Amino acid sequence: MQLQEYFDQLAPTWDEQLTQERRECLSSIVKELDIEPGYCVLDIGSGTGILFPFLITALDDQGRIVALDLSAEMLGQAKGKTFQSMVDLIQADAMAIPLADHSVDLAICNSVFPHFDDKVKALKEMARVLNNGGRLVICHTMSRAMINQLHQSIGGIVANDYLPDEYQLREQAEQAGLKITHFEDSTERYLVIAQKSPQ
Repeated sequence: MQLQEYFDQLAPTWDEQLTQERRECLSSIVKELDIEPGYCVLDIGSGTGILFPFLITALDDQGRIVALDLSAEMLGQAKGKTFQSMVDLIQADAMAIPLADHSVDLAICNSVFPHFDDKVKALKEMARVLNNGGRLVICHTMSRAMINQLHQSIGGIVANDYLPDEYQLREQAEQAGLKITHFEDSTERYLVIAQKSPQ
């Protein structure tokens, strides 16, 4: 089974996993990012659009959200929701983002980073589309250890989808021209913020 097929199958029940606790955690993370109205935000692995309400509120209805996901079924679920016209849905791989260089102010990977086979390549591609000084956010509503254990317990195609340790991630980010400015790993959440170095 391919990763796309795996997530296609999960799409119809994906939103059922969004507990009130997880919703509050994601809302808090987005608030802390100081997103400004007018930003272009790239939601990588957007799934069914879990982040859309929080991002739209942060943007104050001014700006653009580009939602990118490998799964057509996930995007189909997102399309069925009522969101402003500021959201563009794109089916694509994070290894080949169909956006111009320096076209995004903020890129966010919520619950998706472990699924990238080549993490350096994915980071380089995200860095490419970010404006100079733009930020990349990697977040989860549980710790690194919990995420890695969860994927291992599910097994199959996601068994080896892991979050790297802090040292590895800093090294990978550096290779992509990104500098980690915030690293947080607790039982409640995992939050990494990296900035694209001015060129």
